[in-house]
Formats: sequence, structure tokens, C-alpha cells
Amino acid sequence: MKLFYTSKSQYARIVRVAIIELNLTEQVELQEVTVRDRNSELLNYNPAGKVPTLATDDGFILSETRIITAYLNHLNPEIKIVADYSDGFSQQLEGITTAFLDGISTWTRERRFRTETEQSPTIIELEESRALRILNYLEKIADKLDQTPKLAHITLASGLGLEIRLPELEWRQSYPKLAQWYDEFSQRPSLQVTKPES
Repeated sequence: MKLFYTSKSQYARIVRVAIIELNLTEQVELQEVTVRDRNSELLNYNPAGKVPTLATDDGFILSETRIITAYLNHLNPEIKIVADYSDGFSQQLEGITTAFLDGISTWTRERRFRTETEQSPTIIELEESRALRILNYLEKIADKLDQTPKLAHITLASGLGLEIRLPELEWRQSYPKLAQWYDEFSQRPSLQVTKPES
């Protein structure tokens, strides 16, 4: 199997963490690629040109983080990373943390890749308010977050890790329980070796 990724993609980071946590590093080859590039090798596999993309041993091309992670999880089902239908809370948390990462990623792209005149104040305000609503919710339920490497926890840590690229987020002082959870969870070796760059 081969995973196509970029080091800047938090969505690909989630899959890279899952590969480590599922003890699949020997079975999955990692290949860093370029995106938004007409000459990217990725386009030979995935016409959408998105990361993460997984080329499976049986000839399928999978994209989208949860689909890939669920596929990988079925290769080592003794470790439960992706929530099944019997675990409503974890499914709920997967949805909320994915929305958080989506919003933070959009906000970050507006700030980092657009000039000030190109940035949309409406989008920035919308994503900031969404992030704060979700952070308020997560702080209230922080006691239910454990250190198990579930998809929801990995996704949340990947979103919070974008603080390195979005200093204006400044979430730590207002959400101390969440900060404590994150600081402990992010010490996992899988999170350390996939830590985002600024």
C-alpha cells in the first residue's frame, strides 16, 4: 500500500498518525507529493489531486481521511480507532472535531495564502465563531476525553496543533481543561513524529 501525503496537510497527518497507532508502518509506504500542481505524481493515481490518498494492495484508490482510516482500521481491528455505530458519543465527537478542523483549516488558508485585500472578513469571522463555539463545547466535555488514540481525538489534536500557523486563535488560556488534555495527548510518539511545521 502507498499513502500519498503532504507534510502540511492535517488531514494526511491524521492518517499518518493512524498508521503508526495501528502498527501498519511496515505495510504502508509513505510518499510525499505536491498538490495544486499539474505535474504531480498524485494525479496518476487520484484525479481529484487531494491528499491523503491511499493506493491499496487490491488496486483501489481511496481518498478522504475517514474512509482511509476506516480501511486501515479493518486491517488491524483489535485496535479501535474509528467509531462504530454502537458508539454514539465517539461518532458525535468525530463529526464535531472534523468540523473544527475544517473551520480552522479554512481560517488558516485565508490568513496564510491570501493577501490582505483578498481575504474574506466574512469567512474569517464565520470560521472564528465556529471554532470558538466548538472549543466551548469541548471544554465542557473535556472530562470525557481520554488519551485513547481514537479518530476524534487525533482529529482534534490535529486541529489544535494548527495554533502554530494561526497565532490569533489563542485558545489555551480560555480552555484550560482542553489545553491539559492536548498537551498530554500530543506527547504520543505518533503525534510527535507528525508534528506540523509553522
